[in-house]
Amino acid sequence: MQRLVSSFIKWILPLSIFWGLSFPLTKIVSYSVSPMIISLVRVSVATLFFYALGRGFSIGFKQFINAVLNFILFLIFLNLGVFLSPNPGLVAVMIYTQPIFVLVIEWIMGSKVKIKGAIGVVLGVIGVVSSATLSFNLGLILGLLAGISWAGGTVYYSRYLAKEDLIKLNAFMALVSIPFLGLLTPLDYYFDFSIIVLGLLILLAILAQILGFFFWFNGVRELGSIYASSGSLLVPVMAYLLSFIILGVVPTISQIVGSIITLVGVYLTLTSKFNEKSS
Repeated sequence: MQRLVSSFIKWILPLSIFWGLSFPLTKIVSYSVSPMIISLVRVSVATLFFYALGRGFSIGFKQFINAVLNFILFLIFLNLGVFLSPNPGLVAVMIYTQPIFVLVIEWIMGSKVKIKGAIGVVLGVIGVVSSATLSFNLGLILGLLAGISWAGGTVYYSRYLAKEDLIKLNAFMALVSIPFLGLLTPLDYYFDFSIIVLGLLILLAILAQILGFFFWFNGVRELGSIYASSGSLLVPVMAYLLSFIILGVVPTISQIVGSIITLVGVYLTLTSKFNEKSS
């Protein structure tokens, strides 16, 4: 248990800050830059950074599948969901149903799931979803597909690529994402260039794509897909807090109650035991 908590504090807690901060920062940047351009800049900066740091790529079929699930499909579904939804914030909420799908995929693949842990995951997702008023639209469906894609990528990485060089793997995933995202940049295109906007774009790429995914995959490597995914539910909670601090957006009662439910769910999951089988 001590090792579990230590890994959680080392990887998932900072991750929740990096990704939580990316929400208000994305909101600020999106006034000047379209969502697809934001994603394209994110993966482009990440490619340069990870390639320079790792001095190469981790290339292979499994690495490509991992890139498709974790980066390409995830970002395409996310951005199309934001583009087509009247309330982009709800699309982000749907993405954090991801731990439920991780739990289901792991169970299908033979992991033994304890009742207490399963209840924790379900509570966490309920807390996230209950923090917003949902209304059916195509954007929300795409947000849900983003969560499913991320869940599949999380399990895939945990089982087949956890021993890969993480720097080179991230470099390759970011690189192969560039042409796919580039094809979609004409959607709702706008870019009001300025030095400040460019600086914020680079900062967002560092927080969300470089630090975020580096800490995320390390967390999955040490904690396993179920524990790490449950911990990722702290991101929306942190996003509410940081949006209040930076943008002055006061959380609603439903967001506060939902955040409390989420924290309880994360606690239950972290204090339970899973037996995840690795290939």
